[in-house]
Amino acid sequence: MELKTDKTTKVLLGAIGLGLFLNASNVLIDKASANDWDVVVELNKSNVKIDRIQENLNIIDKNVRVIEKIIDNAEINIINSINNACKK
Repeated sequence: MELKTDKTTKVLLGAIGLGLFLNASNVLIDKASANDWDVVVELNKSNVKIDRIQENLNIIDKNVRVIEKIIDNAEINIINSINNACKK
């Protein structure tokens, strides 16, 4: 079966094909640029998250040191109380 097309149909099909090709190439170029930019943005977001995590770890570390001092003081107070109770 032979498909017969006139010049107008060929020109229209060619224009549609060219338009699709140009659109696809623009999408690919935009995606390539966007991907590079997205990587930079994601790295910056990751760095911000890492900084926040580090700040939180520093706060936790300080809190642990305070709790250790409280426990040490409580232990000393308990020992002193026991010693005083035993002396009486």
